[in-house]
Amino acid sequence: MTHKRGGLLAQIEADVVDDKVTLSSLLQKCIVLGGRAGSEKMRAWAREELNGYARADSVPDYRRVPAVLMARVTNSYGYGGGSVRFDASALPTQVREMMTQEQIDLDNIILSEGIGELEDMASQGKEAHTLVPSWGTFVAHVLNQHNMEPGSRVADVYWSVSNAAIRGILVRIKTALAELVAELITLTPEDQEVPDQRAADQAVQFVVTGDRNTIYYGSQHADGGGTNAAVNGGSAPESMIVSGAYGSAVGTQTASGTNSNVVGSQAANGAGSSVAGGQAMQAGHDAAVAGQDATITSATDQPVKEGWWARLRKRGVVVSLAVIITAIAAVVGIAISLGWKP
Repeated sequence: MTHKRGGLLAQIEADVVDDKVTLSSLLQKCIVLGGRAGSEKMRAWAREELNGYARADSVPDYRRVPAVLMARVTNSYGYGGGSVRFDASALPTQVREMMTQEQIDLDNIILSEGIGELEDMASQGKEAHTLVPSWGTFVAHVLNQHNMEPGSRVADVYWSVSNAAIRGILVRIKTALAELVAELITLTPEDQEVPDQRAADQAVQFVVTGDRNTIYYGSQHADGGGTNAAVNGGSAPESMIVSGAYGSAVGTQTASGTNSNVVGSQAANGAGSSVAGGQAMQAGHDAAVAGQDATITSATDQPVKEGWWARLRKRGVVVSLAVIITAIAAVVGIAISLGWKP
């Protein structure tokens, strides 16, 4: 009987397709869900979307939009004039190279503001918004030194961002949240209300970076109570085979026998077998192997403690003793024939 999922994840799943539910409310619920799942990645992502990103290098690409670089030009006294668009080619080569090294993109803007600020901007009804970059004063100073007509000056430099671009960012953020929920639904069993931490972390990684490390949960090819799990960039569940009570496999491998465990790319057979390392294979009772390209076919193939007689035979001592005893017997025989009595 299929169990219908309930709880907070189910609630977020329903709310994400409801236009009446605000984006801020959805993200706040994601913070709570991340806390229950033990996923700091989910909580951090939702928190930064709500409060804004403190570091430019941590802002997701879906918050990047094209912008028009503008300069407000006045007379030398700061009056009159108007705004004009200018291209990066107006800057000296040395300045352009320096800005490239600092990874400053003059034609695109990364909006790191929190959801509340973006929603407020989008609701103002303006066709375009003025945003001043941190390096605007420096660029204005460079333009005044190199490219301005006599009697005029650049008062300030700013980006002009269309209101449609702001609304587009809000749509992309909600789409990212929908992707997050869809990923969590896929990775969470229906009878489980809260996703596992690993599944939650992967879902956030997929939403932010687009990278997906496939996680498989369940009983693919698991017999007799065996379980398996794999985290791999493309391995299918068929690459894991687990059989035997309480057997477990992680990665691309095969485990057979009661309590068999394998980690890596290898196969283990036999009760109580365990393997760690690449391309290791073993079979037998209580066999264990660790290392690269190691092979044990059975427990009897392992070194066996030898007795003293076997060790003497290997060293040739037995042959030497036989030769000595034969020589002594020959001497005694000659002595007796000459009349010697023991």
